[in-house]
This record gives sequence, C-alpha cells and structure tokens, in this order.
Amino acid sequence: MPHKMAPAISKSIQSQFTFRFVGQRCRLLFLFVTATCVSFCLQLLSLNGDTVTSETTESPATSASNSSNATTAGADTVPIPDKGGQPVNVKEYGAVGDGVTNDTAAFIKALAICATGGGTCLVPEGTYLISPSGISTGRHKASVVSGVHLKGAGHGASVLKIAGMPTDHFLPCEGDNWSVENLTLDMGDYTPPVGRAAIACKGNNWRVSNCRILKIGRSGIAAFGGSSWSIEGNYVSRTVPGATPPTCAILVTANAGVWSSNGRVINNICEGAGITVSGSDGMVARNRINRSGSGTGIFVQGSPSTHAANIIGNICTGGTSGYDAAQGGRWWSVSGFEIWAADSVICNNTAHDNDGGGFAVGGQNSIVVGNKAYNNGRGRPGYAGFNARINSARGTSASHSIFIGNSSHDQDYGYKEQSSGLSDIKQIGNDYNHNRKGSVKHFSDGGQMPISPEMKSKLKALADDADVPASARGVVREYLSR
Repeated sequence: MPHKMAPAISKSIQSQFTFRFVGQRCRLLFLFVTATCVSFCLQLLSLNGDTVTSETTESPATSASNSSNATTAGADTVPIPDKGGQPVNVKEYGAVGDGVTNDTAAFIKALAICATGGGTCLVPEGTYLISPSGISTGRHKASVVSGVHLKGAGHGASVLKIAGMPTDHFLPCEGDNWSVENLTLDMGDYTPPVGRAAIACKGNNWRVSNCRILKIGRSGIAAFGGSSWSIEGNYVSRTVPGATPPTCAILVTANAGVWSSNGRVINNICEGAGITVSGSDGMVARNRINRSGSGTGIFVQGSPSTHAANIIGNICTGGTSGYDAAQGGRWWSVSGFEIWAADSVICNNTAHDNDGGGFAVGGQNSIVVGNKAYNNGRGRPGYAGFNARINSARGTSASHSIFIGNSSHDQDYGYKEQSSGLSDIKQIGNDYNHNRKGSVKHFSDGGQMPISPEMKSKLKALADDADVPASARGVVREYLSR
C-alpha cells in the first residue's frame, strides 16, 4: 500500500492543494413552499457543457469487468462545513427506496430545501430509481449547489439506480463548498451516444468521496474547471464489452474554456477505464487503474491546458489492446501512463502487464524518479518501460527532463526515445537491465545543462520524502551533492 505524502514533499508540492473553505455559515429557515421554490430557481446553475468530451482530448479507456474484491484506500478527506441545523432526509419528501418507485422528484424536493441556505441531504439505505434525465429540473440544471452536502449510508447501502438510457448528466453539481459522499450509483451499462457523466462537477472547493460508480457507459466522474476540489476514495467500474466509445472513469476537463487548478484525484480505484487529467498544479496520487481498454491508464494532457502535474504513487496494470480513435480507428495497445504536461513530477508509480509501454513522458522539464515498469509491451513488439516522447506539432517534448532511480525489466527495452529532436535528457542511477531485447534504444545527445532552481528545489524535497523509494532517494541525494 503506497505511503501517504511525507511532510517534505507536502510542503513543497502538495501544500498548494490545501482547501480554503468558507468559515461558519448560517442556515436560513424556509417559510412556505412558494418561497422555497423561488430561492431554488435562483440558485440552480446551468451546466453549460453539452458533453464530457467537448473540451478535451480523452485517453480512451474501455472494456473490463467489475472486480468485487477490489477495495478502496481511505480518502484523505478535508471537512467541508455545512451551515448547521437539522439535516434533510429524502424519505421525508416522498422517496421510497424500493428499487421500483421512481424517486427522482423526492430527491429534487429535498435538495431544493437544502439549496435555500445550505445543509445536508441524507439518503438512507435503499435502492432509489432515478429517471434517465437525472436528478435535475432541466437540461444540465444542477441539483447539488453551493453549501449542499448529499450523503448516503455507505458503499452498497444507498443505491441510486438509473431507469434507462441517460439523456443528461445523472447528478449535476455546481457551486462552491458542496460535497457528494457515501453513495452508490448504478448506471446500468447504458452507453449514450454523447458523453454523459454519472456525477458532473463544477465550482470550487468541492469534494466527491467514498462513492461507488458502477457499470458506467461513458464517464464516471467529470470535473469541469474549478479550483481546489477533490475526487477521492471512489470506485468506478466499466463493464460493457468492447472498446468503444472512448470512456473515462474520471475526467478532468475545462469549463467554458477555463481549465482547473489545484485539483486532486487521489485514492480512487478504476476498473475497465482510466483517468484523463488537464489543468494546472493538479495532484493525481495513489490511484489504482486496472484493465483500461484503450489509450492509457492515466493520461495527462500537455500545453497549453496542463502544467506542473504531480503524478505520485499510482499503479496502472492490465491495459488491454482495443479501439483507439486517435489511431484512425485501429486496434492499438494500451500503455500505463502518458504524461505530456511540462514541469511535472512523476514519482513512485508502477506500470506492469500492460499491452503497450509502461511510461510515456512528453513534457519538458519533468522529473521522473523512483518509478517501476515491468512486463509491459505484451501486445506489440518494440515497447519500453520508459519512453521519452516528442510532438512537434504541439511544440512539446521530454527535452530537459531528468530520469532518476527508475527500474525497468521484462519489456523489450528498458528505455526508448521516440525519434530525433529530443535533447538534454539526464539519466541518473536508473536500472534498465534485464529486458528482452536491450537496456536502451535511441539515447539523445546532451544532458549536461544545469538544472533550473525550480527543479533543484523539487529534487531536494523528493530526496527527503518517505513516499520515494529509499534507493531512489539515495540517487537523488548523490546527484544533488555533485
């Protein structure tokens, strides 16, 4: 089990993700139904994205079965205070929870009461049937808004089950300081023609935690822009056979052209679909991706949408060849990690038993330290555990990056560079031996330029961080002492 972030790396890298929650808030009492409805209409905000794929290039991921034995690591929850007062119970507003009665209207009513001043909406144990249009009063109209906290009774206890093919996001959420916790969403293996998310998220300082999103057809949890939010401790599964359409267990994209900042995707388990991330200064940590169906287990976009990603302590395994729209509809091999963001920290991750390569790094000035890759490249020959990439059309490459204390074995190659055009890539204390064809292929020239003060500061923090393997910390310290 990966360790939690140690103080050193937390201070230099992770401190920027601390939530800045609003202090004490008071809850307003509603006087009668008409006043409640007026207040609710004023506060519901429209989700202005038609699909979850409209402003991002997804890493397609599909086709896997749900693992009933999977467990979700405990989430590093950060309290989001409500406004006090008595919680609202959906059964007080007509919800039955028998799996037969349509309970959509009861959820809308209960959440409307909370929306008048903020508060907690409780979902007791039961199975609640929800309309294909989702818990919403109109197209993309949010039900969970600022200051509202929707809480279930725990995994498998409070189940929200869709009644048919989704026509909108199942649970649209928007605003600041809201949360969704301890719910199970059964999406029924329905695959809509356009992207619809089980939980669609907008705003700042929100949290989706300890939920199970089962049988997704397109996207499980989608974050549109915003800052200082957290998706943590969730389990998301894709069970539909086949590799189309492109699917994400967790997707982080833009809202009206504005990308996210300081978002956290941590301690999640994703079966059959991967994670796609964009935005600045994001944290993707301690997630487990199993059997992604196409594209990449964890895909991080590049410039200009994404900068300074922190990819720490994740495991991507069992990626299986499938359809990849980016390859003109051909069947392609699935890699563990593909990271194009400049100034990224890629630390203590593991990629194994994927049909494609282990790690593909295409962002400049990236730090790649203490990662492991083994038994990748099962689907096609020529893959390596670590691959330095370049995309001339987008003006991005792995140039000026540093690889320290990584290990790679039982692929065709330990390390490989995509083509000419890469420069100044430093290799320090890596073990690329014990691979099928060779240790390395296509080394770039250079590697003698001094590292930047920013990179040196990050390396100093990593040298003292318990989350970095001891052998890699030693190599980092030795390098810094030169």
